[in-house]
Amino acid sequence: MKVFNQIENVKHHPPVYMALGTFDGIHIGHQAIIMRTLQQAKNNNCSSAVFTFSNHPLDVIDADRCPPLIITNQEKVNLIAELGVDMLFNVPFTTEFLQLTPEKFIEKIVTNINLRHIIVGANFTYGYRGAGTPALLTAAGAKHGFTVDVVNMVDREGVIVSSTVIRQLVTEGAVKQAANLLGRLITMSGKISKGDQRGRKLGFPTANLAIVQGLLVPSDGVYAVYVYDEAGAKYNGVANVGNNPTFTRQTHRIEVHILNFDRVIYGQQLKIQFIDRIRGEIAFTNVRQLKEQMQSDIEFARKHYF
Repeated sequence: MKVFNQIENVKHHPPVYMALGTFDGIHIGHQAIIMRTLQQAKNNNCSSAVFTFSNHPLDVIDADRCPPLIITNQEKVNLIAELGVDMLFNVPFTTEFLQLTPEKFIEKIVTNINLRHIIVGANFTYGYRGAGTPALLTAAGAKHGFTVDVVNMVDREGVIVSSTVIRQLVTEGAVKQAANLLGRLITMSGKISKGDQRGRKLGFPTANLAIVQGLLVPSDGVYAVYVYDEAGAKYNGVANVGNNPTFTRQTHRIEVHILNFDRVIYGQQLKIQFIDRIRGEIAFTNVRQLKEQMQSDIEFARKHYF
C-alpha cells in the first residue's frame, strides 16, 4: 500500500475509487465501506484508495470535545493496509482543512486525484462546520465527473455500529461487546516498565504497561487478556486496569499477570488484547484478601476463557 501524508498529485495513476471518512476505529462499519471500495475498484480495473485524517478533526475544531482514540494512527494505517487498499491518503487535519467549504474540499481532492467514484457512510459530513452531506457530495460528483455510493450504517444484533457506541462500551468495561462491533478485540500496546515489584512479592508477578495518553482505556477493573511479546508469541493473562487502590500513591496503569510465564521482560514492547471483564476494581482491607482475590481471578479466567 502506498501511503501519502499529504494530498499529492497522483493523476498519473489509474482512475481511483476512494473511501472517504474519518475512520477513527476501523470498526465493522468502516470495514464495510472500505471493502466495497476495494471490490468496486477491482470490478472496474481502477485503483482503490482511502482518504482519511491522521488526527481526529475535533482535536483541531474543539480539543475539549475530542474523544479518546480507539486506535493509534499507526494501528489505523496497519489495519487499512491489511484490508488490501492500493493507496492511503493519511493527511493531518489542520486549520486549513477546517476552513475549507465543502466545494473547496472536493476541488482540492479532484485537482490531484483521478477520481472516478467515492464511497462514504450515511452519516458522512465534510467541509466547514460539517456542511457537506452525502447528497451535496453527489451533486459535486455530477459537476466534477465522479459518482457517489452511500453505504448504510451497519446493524449488529440490533445495535447501529459507530465509534461513539464503541467508546461508550469500552468506558463501561464491556470490552467483549465492543469487540463484536469492532470486528476484533480491544488492543493496547506499550513498553513494560519496572514497577515496585509488589506483585512478585505477593506471588503474582506483573508486567506494568504505561497507559498511552489520549488513547481509549477500558474502565478500571480486572480482565481476561491475551498477551503478545515482541517476537509475536501469544500468552494468556489477567490484567488489572486502575490505580491499585489497596496501596496508596499508585499511578493509573495496566498491570498484567501472564500465566505460566517467568521471563524478565522489562523494556520490551507488549500487546494486550482484552477478552472480557472479570470484575470491577476493589480496595481490599489487607494483603491476604488481595492475594485470595487475585488467585480467584486467575482460576476464573482459566475456567472461562483459556
